[in-house]
Amino acid sequence: MSSVDYAVVVPVYRGEESLPLLYQEIKAFFEGANLSFELILVHDCGPDNSWAVMKKLAAQDARVRPFQLSRNFGQHNAIICGFAQVRSPWIITMDEDLQQRPADISALIAEQKKGNFDLVYGYFEERQHNGFRNLTSWLMQRSLSLAIPQLHRHYSPFRLIRSDMAKACLQMNNSYTFLDGYLSWITQQVSSVRVSHQPRQAGESGYTLRKLLNHSINILITFSDLPIRLLSGISIIIFILSSVYSLYILLRKLILNDIIPGYSSLVIILGFGLSLILLGIGILGEYIHRINQRSSRRPNFWLRASENEEQDED
Repeated sequence: MSSVDYAVVVPVYRGEESLPLLYQEIKAFFEGANLSFELILVHDCGPDNSWAVMKKLAAQDARVRPFQLSRNFGQHNAIICGFAQVRSPWIITMDEDLQQRPADISALIAEQKKGNFDLVYGYFEERQHNGFRNLTSWLMQRSLSLAIPQLHRHYSPFRLIRSDMAKACLQMNNSYTFLDGYLSWITQQVSSVRVSHQPRQAGESGYTLRKLLNHSINILITFSDLPIRLLSGISIIIFILSSVYSLYILLRKLILNDIIPGYSSLVIILGFGLSLILLGIGILGEYIHRINQRSSRRPNFWLRASENEEQDED
């Protein structure tokens, strides 16, 4: 099986109108840069006629390799499916709608070579969405960056990834797939470079506000320990406050005896009972979080370079 310089992996949901132009721009870039490439299109069973367009492009150019999923599995699962088909040492991921320009791939490549990074993101200072979509995207990105500290703050769907590292994602198994979360588990050799963001060329985005919210909540619960840590912290604080207040009521009952009969025992039972329940839930949540980490098949390590490779570089 022959190798090529770069593989471009594109998840396709609603790309009937934009795919021919995307192909032409990718082809123009790589041929102009004198680099070999393959274009891997993964059809995620959208509502239009994208699959027919993909097959037509593949008939015209053997470098176009179309794959069709059995149903809609989501953008990130479609990309990971594309990883399994790659024959190149480097992978570029991008959307079908031409909001990321294939010409900007040169900026990703230059940034990678500058620091020998495993992963380079192209980030957008000005997004060409409507104002509400821009705001929700910005809030989601900032929230996830706080909740998942190892996640690069400029993560985006426009990525240059070391191929063997990307293939490590094939072994991971989570209740919810978040590609950038997977990549953040594997490497910290990550950089980003500013690229342009174009208006959508055709069709409409498959992401609605409801889908964006569901996407954010699923990522937060699956990849971040912030919710369970907040619950654990709150339960400890309530336990301490309940214990102090219960002790105060008990001493006041014993020393001053000015409390309504039954009140002190009621406060102590409810205070300790509630705080112990919350504390137990927090401890149980910590165990569940650790079980989730193990069941995700997160790699214990990823070998970036071997001894022989280091000697060859020297």
